[in-house]
Amino acid sequence: MDKESLHTKKSRIADYIRNFDPLMLTYLPFIGWFIPMSIRKDDEFYMFHAKQAFVFAVYVTSVSLVLYFLVYIFLPAWMDVPRFVLVMVIYFHYFLYAVICIMGTIMLNKGQRKNFPVIGVYVSRVSALLNL
Repeated sequence: MDKESLHTKKSRIADYIRNFDPLMLTYLPFIGWFIPMSIRKDDEFYMFHAKQAFVFAVYVTSVSLVLYFLVYIFLPAWMDVPRFVLVMVIYFHYFLYAVICIMGTIMLNKGQRKNFPVIGVYVSRVSALLNL
């Protein structure tokens, strides 16, 4: 690699870092919602996405904890099939959460303000309940 192309590559990386918007990390799993809530509390667009990301994170965490308790505390060790099914449901939730985070990031990059189909109703209820 010659010096000129290396310099061009470093220049592009530096430009990307300088122009990076940390608010694009809103849908970073489990903690991304905190970024817009602490940086731009008055921006309605970012707060809309932060609320959705927060509700998703709370949902996935609570459902996973309940299922973990079912698997490891309430089900005896000899019940392998139900334990396996519950563990697969937990992993399905994690996969679904990753897909939703990717979809939310794409919507955020495009500047769209859409509710997610199923949980969009609950976002407004939970955010009103928690006074977000």
